[in-house]
Amino acid sequence: MSKTARVIAAVALSMLVALFAALDAWLVVAGAVGRGRMIALLGMEMAVMLVVIWVAMVCLERRVFGPLGRLQEQLSLILGSDCDHRLQMESGHLLGELPVMIEELAEQLARERLETARTLGAAAERIEHRKSRLEAVLRDLHEGVVVCNDNHRIVLFNQSASASLEGAGPVGLHRPVTSLVPGGRIAEEYARLRNDNEADHGPPGVRRFKAVTANGRELDIRMGLVVEPDGRCAGYVLSFSGDQSSSAGGGQQRPAELLSDRPEFYDFSLLESRYDRDDITRRLEELDYVVFDTETTGLNPGRGDAMVQICGVRLVNGRPTGEEFDTLVNPGMAIPRASIRFHGITDDMVADAPDVRQAVRSFSAFVQGAVLVAHNAAFDMKFLRMQEANSGVLFENAVLDTLLLSFVLQPEHDVHTLDAIAARFGVSISDEARHTAPGDARATAEIFLKMLPALRRGGLETLGSALEASNRVLHVRKLQERF
Repeated sequence: MSKTARVIAAVALSMLVALFAALDAWLVVAGAVGRGRMIALLGMEMAVMLVVIWVAMVCLERRVFGPLGRLQEQLSLILGSDCDHRLQMESGHLLGELPVMIEELAEQLARERLETARTLGAAAERIEHRKSRLEAVLRDLHEGVVVCNDNHRIVLFNQSASASLEGAGPVGLHRPVTSLVPGGRIAEEYARLRNDNEADHGPPGVRRFKAVTANGRELDIRMGLVVEPDGRCAGYVLSFSGDQSSSAGGGQQRPAELLSDRPEFYDFSLLESRYDRDDITRRLEELDYVVFDTETTGLNPGRGDAMVQICGVRLVNGRPTGEEFDTLVNPGMAIPRASIRFHGITDDMVADAPDVRQAVRSFSAFVQGAVLVAHNAAFDMKFLRMQEANSGVLFENAVLDTLLLSFVLQPEHDVHTLDAIAARFGVSISDEARHTAPGDARATAEIFLKMLPALRRGGLETLGSALEASNRVLHVRKLQERF
């Protein structure tokens, strides 16, 4: 029963009690009934009150409050990300023409959004033309180019930079360049260049220096400042030759599990990012995420089951960056036929794949600095954390679960499977992609991005508030399991 229904029930019960009390007082004063009859009368009155209240509340819940709750959930979808969503209301509700009027408003909103999209599309075409020119220039450059914000996070990099930094670690949007070139040299040179610029008040200068990457490759780096019109330093540009030789036995091959379709990555809005990645008071839209899924030999990691595939999709600034982690895993055991029928991964497919320890280490490097997101995350995290001691890594990332967030956003629904949530948020999952780590991870990422506006409208704007709401749902579910 909803909170509103409980309040109305309490008010109605109070009114009935007052009415019957007044009637009983009159009967006693008038001497119309004796003591024995009065006791019987009180019992009948109590029974009548309970029956009337129960019937009224059941009717209100089924005909008014329940439909209102489902209407609110669907309206949240329409306002957030799916204005083409059509209301699904049960027959027999007492909301009158309200659902029809809301659907008409939704259609009007869809038309206005379409017109806005057309206007923005025309502007985007002009921007895209300029971006294509930038991409062409970057692609043809033999020098590696990396642009970083003031917090040493990567805003832009080209293919030559990626090639020069092979094996030093994951190269990606909003990843720390200081993990690729450790030792503090880049931060030191940036501080000197920025101080020189502030002291001279002239055109930004340039610094040249040598630095060694995490895998022992020496780079001859040229650093220049990114200066805003008001004179503030927003970051810096690093350029270096793309054919540097390694001082430690040559560069390593780029891990096969790090995949990317785009030739260049850039998001200049990240120049404004200046915050601690572990700060849970930050807005959800500002955080980096890796949405992931695993496939396993079975459902019991404590009894020897292990992962056979891990896939993660990286999100920055509310959109996919194109970076994916996708690897099969050799579990060190035969894959049961029942599991093969579920996910299609056979023993032959994983024979030459990395073992669990190697896969977990690589995945840990990929998710560094990101919030982890999964559907029924406790299951996937259990398999990862069972391997922490064996692999020598710790998954200390914050974790969000789309299953729990669905309970938070849509408490009126009873089914919160991945398929059910995807249908409610307008996310399609093909039969071929379902029950595969890449397919489920990509679908969960799309669902999560559509959840963000709904969370914000519900007052859950920060990571901390989303985690707190999820923990409340988890606590309630644990209590329900006891009864």
